[in-house]
Amino acid sequence: MNTVLFEKYQGLGNDFILIDLAANPAVSIPQPDTMRRLCRRRFGVGSDGILLFSTTSDRVVRMVYYNADGSRAETCFNGLRCIALHAVRTGLFKCGDDFTITTDADEALARVEQNRNLVRLDMKGPSFKPADVPITADHPVIEQELEFAGDKLIGTALSFGNPHFIAWVPEDDLDKLNQDVSRLGDAVVDSPLFPHGTNFELAAYNGGDDVLMAVWERGVGVTMACGSGATATVCAGVAAGRLPTEQPVKVKMAGGTLTITVHPDLARVTVVGEAAHVFSGSLDLPDLRP
Repeated sequence: MNTVLFEKYQGLGNDFILIDLAANPAVSIPQPDTMRRLCRRRFGVGSDGILLFSTTSDRVVRMVYYNADGSRAETCFNGLRCIALHAVRTGLFKCGDDFTITTDADEALARVEQNRNLVRLDMKGPSFKPADVPITADHPVIEQELEFAGDKLIGTALSFGNPHFIAWVPEDDLDKLNQDVSRLGDAVVDSPLFPHGTNFELAAYNGGDDVLMAVWERGVGVTMACGSGATATVCAGVAAGRLPTEQPVKVKMAGGTLTITVHPDLARVTVVGEAAHVFSGSLDLPDLRP
């Protein structure tokens, strides 16, 4: 029997179980069925995914992320902010310090602001190359009409190390967007267009101050927020001429708002949003080791 110490974090309602490997030296990679049990609401701790936190000898933070279904994902921007907050809460860095977090996808420069719940991430921009998404197309898919189980959507496919498909609709009601993404999610995420699946964002922009966005996350389903999805949405809007560069854009989701700035030529992006520690706990699990 292994006793596992864990932390519960959330970023805009996207919630995570964080396991600090330094505090759990006996833990390697949890088995998928163990991760599913941990993430299962009402029966486990309950979360959208599991974050594994570690550091290297030169104090670079490492994040490994697993979806609630036990599948390993390349990155998670809401998870990155929680990882950054954990690095400050445990004294590895101070508020205002810049430090690097690596993921399976890439790396981000992180900074926790003085109020300790606002986190800034700076990272490389997206790729629109079909092979990088991946999507079965012979050219970048930007503002292209695609059909999913009889529904036609105009959207853009891109990668932040994890795949995204962003479709724009004329809508001004966030609740209606979430209903629509729930209805369409299975058909989009499981489409043969996306051999590795995709995260699916349904977005609306009516010329005001905010972009509205609802999300179906690969390996999870509908969630209250998605950091990489919000960033992908703004980048898709910039690529299509819907949104400006070098200006902060607020993306409103069911769980709250992220502020995204896309820099020239989509080379870099800045993401600012909240993260919070919820509680600490421990679990006795017999099968954490493979």
